[in-house]
Amino acid sequence: MTKLTRFHYRSGQRAFTRAELLMILTSVAALALIVLPVLANSRPRSDRVICANNLRQIGMALQLWSNDHNDSAPWEVTPAEGGTQQHPLANNVWFHFYWISNELQSPKILFCPSDSGRPARDFGNSPDGGYIHSNFRNAATSYLLSHAFERSGSAMIAMDRNLGYDAAANCNRFGVVWYVQIKPLSPKFRWNTSLHNSAGNLLRSDGRVDQISNTSLGDALNSELISDSEGDSTHVLFPR
Repeated sequence: MTKLTRFHYRSGQRAFTRAELLMILTSVAALALIVLPVLANSRPRSDRVICANNLRQIGMALQLWSNDHNDSAPWEVTPAEGGTQQHPLANNVWFHFYWISNELQSPKILFCPSDSGRPARDFGNSPDGGYIHSNFRNAATSYLLSHAFERSGSAMIAMDRNLGYDAAANCNRFGVVWYVQIKPLSPKFRWNTSLHNSAGNLLRSDGRVDQISNTSLGDALNSELISDSEGDSTHVLFPR
């Protein structure tokens, strides 16, 4: 009798009508249209935040290295004095980052999660995760270097790699690099879409990081931000 009564209780429960079910499904679909784009857009923003933090850590590593080398960057110090200036491998951006590997501690700092390459596991030479192995190097490096460096001030020393340039040039620090006209700013020196949707991050020598779009790139790259021996131009070293 108890079981029968329980059965009748359940069978008497009210089910959804088709109209009610259709209304629920419509509401869920509408909610998905609102939420999914937000979730999709949050990934690029998150990647860009990680990327900016990577650059801050690169700035700190360069400052630590310079503490022991007369306030100079590795590419401003000759190999005889412990630096990379005019070294046979100095035209490779990965080589300069490898040089400060003790200060960086992990090569994962050198890789943006939006990049199409792959991060290295350590600074060794293993083909399955060593930063200096040819399988990685440039593929594990998401940032370019400028040869300008100051202990204080706002000179540009590193940026996301998704920038254009004018042509090849000879550099007294890096060897053969790329030339960028900054006065007036070259129309080729613009962010492309490969990392942060035509935007990027700029590391200043005092450790600050600017997140800027192409619209504000010209204003950001003024004489206060870039100081080097080339006057109206700067030299940059890409991971290529």
